[in-house]
Amino acid sequence: MQNPPPPPPPSGGGPPMVPPGGGGAMAVPGNLASPGLRIVGGLIDVILLGIVAGIINRLINDQRGFISLVIGLVLYVAYFAYFWSQRGQSVGMMVFGFKVRDQATGQFPDLGKAALRGVVWYLEVLFTICLVGAIGWLWQLWDPQRQAIHDKVAGTIVTSS
Repeated sequence: MQNPPPPPPPSGGGPPMVPPGGGGAMAVPGNLASPGLRIVGGLIDVILLGIVAGIINRLINDQRGFISLVIGLVLYVAYFAYFWSQRGQSVGMMVFGFKVRDQATGQFPDLGKAALRGVVWYLEVLFTICLVGAIGWLWQLWDPQRQAIHDKVAGTIVTSS
């Protein structure tokens, strides 16, 4: 009885492919972004949006805070949906040269995915005040694809350009 031949040697020459959560390989431009720098970029966006939301809330004088929450949600989602779908990056991501990409195609997410990612991102920021939502942001620290919860929900990843 004869043993089967050994498997062929691995091919080389190119950068390693980033496997999606379900297995298989996909071609995505760039490497996965650093989780620590992603958080810093997110904080830059939170500060910028917080200033704008604060000015708007001061002008409308919302005593109960409900209108402020709705305005905040609309502001965050509109900001991120536009920047992520059109440029692949928010202002905070521009600082580090990061881009958000559709996990399946490697392209910038479409407006729907970008808006969904923005809604979840906003909820994570909102709940971070209670420390519960911090898990959504911190998830990327132990995830093999470096995906935060908003990435997983929208099927996106963040790469360094």
